[in-house]
Amino acid sequence: MKKIAVLLFLIIPGMVLAQKEAKPNINKAITALKNGKFEEAKSTIDAATTYEKTMTDGKTWFYRAVIYGALDTTTSYTSTENLAGIAAESLKKADELSNGKSSAYFVQDKAGNMVLYDQVINLIGNAYLVKGDKAFSAEDFKGALKQFEKGIAFKANKPDTTFYEYAGYAAYNSEERQKAMDFLTKYADLGGRRTQALTMPALLAYEDQNFEAALTSAQKVLKILPNHKDLKAVELNSLIQLKRYDEAAKNLEVAVKANPNDAQSIYLLGVLNTELKKLEDAKANFEAALKIQPDFFDAQFNLANYFLIEIDKTTQDINALGISSANAKKKQELVQKRVKQSEAAIPYLEKAEKMKAPSQDAEIELLHKLSLLYYYIADDKNNERVAKKLKALGVED
Repeated sequence: MKKIAVLLFLIIPGMVLAQKEAKPNINKAITALKNGKFEEAKSTIDAATTYEKTMTDGKTWFYRAVIYGALDTTTSYTSTENLAGIAAESLKKADELSNGKSSAYFVQDKAGNMVLYDQVINLIGNAYLVKGDKAFSAEDFKGALKQFEKGIAFKANKPDTTFYEYAGYAAYNSEERQKAMDFLTKYADLGGRRTQALTMPALLAYEDQNFEAALTSAQKVLKILPNHKDLKAVELNSLIQLKRYDEAAKNLEVAVKANPNDAQSIYLLGVLNTELKKLEDAKANFEAALKIQPDFFDAQFNLANYFLIEIDKTTQDINALGISSANAKKKQELVQKRVKQSEAAIPYLEKAEKMKAPSQDAEIELLHKLSLLYYYIADDKNNERVAKKLKALGVED
């Protein structure tokens, strides 16, 4: 009877056999990670985040961030979980629970040396950077962007300009232009000062004809790079597109007054005067800019365009004529007028042709205009010369 009583006692649920939950050992989780026992490390640290005596310890969450970050950056572990996101959230929790003392957290390497909080964050962050850089070099831009974004998330509490710069380039090459602009704007906000990264957001916004964004970005960066030629042009042209002429004129007036020998500002004043139909003033501005900087392609090209305006008007007059004998005579007079106008304009374009064009598109536009004027004056030799240059640039008839 005694034996039966004991057996009955043992099978009564919820009594004597109920055991106390074992306390997870966070140090064993780190040891398991160092020994390559990844699942053990992960399950042990996860248990610690729900155990009442370890879940409020900032070190628990720091260890979890280290383990998840290490698992996400090693090539010998794969998971469908958002390991970087969990690591980032764990770091945030660790900092919140540390009462401002998270920098004192550390782990030990295999040799028993202390690796402090900042060192750990940098090591794992750099692992994301290396993976992203490798993908970028292989032209896997989307894969690169993914790694850089993980690094940004992991280092959210200690942002690194390098990640934002590289993420911006990867996003641009992935044709995610808005992301590229956002990352590179953040790069500037964090104190990044590489010229290409600083200027890209304004230039991309301008290309996308988002003139408000282009203007805001250009003016922001011009405080850092006050003499940047392209950004000054973006600022002025954005103001023109937004029809904020008074503001554009005021900005240029201040710039020219501050530096009367600034060819760029004088040239931009010519661009504004062209927009305002003050063509004689614009012509004078372009000529003044060229006196200061004789190899200024844009000023030379725009000066040539001053003469092309009258040629275009004459062409329109020719095309508007009917086929009567009186109109035929008038047409001959206008054709001769256009020949003389073309002969006057060609030297200005030919001079620009000898200068270094800022882009292939600008060179092609120049050559097309030259070709048209050579056609007007029946200069077959030069027309053929220009045609060869256009073909070399990939432009077919």
